[in-house]
Amino acid sequence: MNFKKLFPLILITISTLAFSQESTTKIKFYGYIGNDFFFNSRQNLELVDGTVQLFPKPIELSAGVDKNAVAQAEMLSINTRLGMDIAGDSILGAKSSGKIEADFNGFGTSYYVLRIRQAYMKLNWNKTELLIGQTWHPLFENVIPATFSSNAGGPFQPFNRSPQVRLKYKLSSTLTLTGAALYEMQYASQGPLGTINTYLKDALLPDLFLGLENKTSHWTTGIGADFKTIKPDANSISSLSGIAYAQYTNPKFQLKGKVTYGENLSDQLMLGGYGVSKFAADSTTVLKYTNFNNLSSWISAAYGTKIQVGIVLGLSENLGTNDMLDLGKGKKITAYGYGFYSTTQQILDKLYRIAPHVDYNLPNMKFALEYDLTKATYGTIQTNGSATNPYSVSNNRVLASVMYIF
Repeated sequence: MNFKKLFPLILITISTLAFSQESTTKIKFYGYIGNDFFFNSRQNLELVDGTVQLFPKPIELSAGVDKNAVAQAEMLSINTRLGMDIAGDSILGAKSSGKIEADFNGFGTSYYVLRIRQAYMKLNWNKTELLIGQTWHPLFENVIPATFSSNAGGPFQPFNRSPQVRLKYKLSSTLTLTGAALYEMQYASQGPLGTINTYLKDALLPDLFLGLENKTSHWTTGIGADFKTIKPDANSISSLSGIAYAQYTNPKFQLKGKVTYGENLSDQLMLGGYGVSKFAADSTTVLKYTNFNNLSSWISAAYGTKIQVGIVLGLSENLGTNDMLDLGKGKKITAYGYGFYSTTQQILDKLYRIAPHVDYNLPNMKFALEYDLTKATYGTIQTNGSATNPYSVSNNRVLASVMYIF
């Protein structure tokens, strides 16, 4: 046995034992071993080797053949997850807690590597909760579709985990006010240099969220607004987005829905982004950007416990830009975001989804089968951000999953 490799582990173990004797801190480990098999009838815009599927790609002809009209199938175990919940001592009169959670969806020289999902500390007073660290974006949280897919309803549903400082205050026994300041990390805005968090960093101002939620034993309703400024180059662009959601649950039935109106939500894996609305006289230097507007909504229902059946319906629509887009050098529109293809000047105009599923739940184990039909309508982008000469493509996806849960 290699003692050099074992020595750091021994030190960690000794430190943990020593710490546990001086503190009442409790650690609970949790996670699952996940295995996914999926089939797609068409090539898709996807993340993490296809485990997160967003929408089918447009027609792309090569020698008269659509190279995206190709089916694919794969089996992966990278959704395997490990986490720990930490309950600590009282700090400043508040209950202290924390969470560390990771999976194997990161990429590196060894292909898949351990990736941080959540890592935060939390202090809870009687009416106030302070969270510092990385967790789900408030646009995502609280009400999400009843789906087994790793996309969690995206791109109809915001999907983002970010470092943040979040403060919750109880206005009453059911009503909560939430404010948060966030920066981008794994889920970043798009721009001239690709998908990176530099644009928000250079803007200095964090992503700001304010929300109001009412929660009773069966009902959850809420609204929220998100303000963000990014700086892709010498120019900045600000965007405003909002959500409204509702959920009813009882031990056997759940009905949920959310509407998102978004400007430039590429960091949430949603459609839309921003484009150049004014070039300088040289037709290459950017003077001003404008936002694309997008309206997305979904509704989901599920019934059952040991055997659960459910369905998710989604709709997303491009509403165009705030200002007219400028034609620069080459008489082409320059824009950034999901659903726009610069080379062909195509833009995703409408997106639909119907996804029924059935789950079989056993102690420590779950089996799931989900069918997902996603239809995308593409067209040629116009200077107002809309599409002309529309056509549609569809993807039929079958997902079979099995989990061992601990």
